[in-house]
Amino acid sequence: MKRVQIAHVGAGTVGGAAIEQELALREQWREQLGVDVVIGAVIGGGGAIVADTADGLAPDLLTKLVADRRAGHRLADSETPLTDPLGAIAKLAAFGPVIVMDAGAGDRTTAIDVAALEAGGGVVLSNKAPMAMPAGSIGDRLWAETGPGGRVRYEATVGAGLPVLSTLRTLLGTGDDVLEITGTVSGTFGAIFSDLASGNLFSKAVRTAKANGYTEPDPRDDLSGLDVARKALILARTLGRSLDLTDIAIESLVPESLASVSIEEFLNQISLLDDSIAERASAAAANGEVLKYVLAVKPDGAISVGVAPISTSTVLGALQGPENIVSFRTDRYDKYPLVVSGPGAGAAVTAAGMTGDMLSLADAVR
Repeated sequence: MKRVQIAHVGAGTVGGAAIEQELALREQWREQLGVDVVIGAVIGGGGAIVADTADGLAPDLLTKLVADRRAGHRLADSETPLTDPLGAIAKLAAFGPVIVMDAGAGDRTTAIDVAALEAGGGVVLSNKAPMAMPAGSIGDRLWAETGPGGRVRYEATVGAGLPVLSTLRTLLGTGDDVLEITGTVSGTFGAIFSDLASGNLFSKAVRTAKANGYTEPDPRDDLSGLDVARKALILARTLGRSLDLTDIAIESLVPESLASVSIEEFLNQISLLDDSIAERASAAAANGEVLKYVLAVKPDGAISVGVAPISTSTVLGALQGPENIVSFRTDRYDKYPLVVSGPGAGAAVTAAGMTGDMLSLADAVR
């Protein structure tokens, strides 16, 4: 029986769902796959809770940590003593192969990810920031392990649980030439622009999306376009392009005058964009088109993310709600592009994408 030690970075929305999946499926994996998945550490902003033995953290403790995090409590509020995250990785490595499940936010988790690699382990990410760090930074260490036989998996960084990156890698690995990748890869923008197409004002669509849980607590984190730009960069780098975020043209839907105000004031003032967005929507409708927030990635040339009019007769134009659609136009799939679509957000599907990566990686870190 092969055993792997899991260190979870983040136990919130996605990380918590991944922990629950691992607890529920551990016995099934033991019986059917011959792998024993042990959760040995949970890492948060205040430090790490790490097991003292190779048997991992107790299921009751893990369940409580997830419940506490969903209730808004930090890991630092736990009664269990915390240790240094890098020390936690070193401790787990003494018990066996370590896989870090990085469902955190921001690039500060990159040092933890790299520590697992240096200890002979692997990394699974839904966190996009470490994969979008500038060239020449510590993030290069992760990209060096993304090729065949590498120990970094990052499917859930683009399209949540959808097989977007694995599809791209299959196309490249079988000798197909990618001509263009286009897509709507933000559930937030999908919900907003579907609402807009129904006749609602942009400001109302933003407030509705926030009320329905489709945006970050601060909607500007979505409306800035940075999240989509990171996904575009990850796709471009997977194609083999040497680019940074600064090379991508990003259309932000956050007025400069509202960039630093409170969230409440931002939501009250976002109507500043209503007229301009409505004019663009009307012009698009006159041509049988709708507005979508789209990424466009090619093997060379400019890369952009932003609002674009899309024909309603296309798969992108027919998008409804928070669904994601990515279209691959290649030499083989030119006239009829290869399309991957489905829910591009949600804790369960994103966690499942990470879990699938983790199981495939278990063989590489034995």
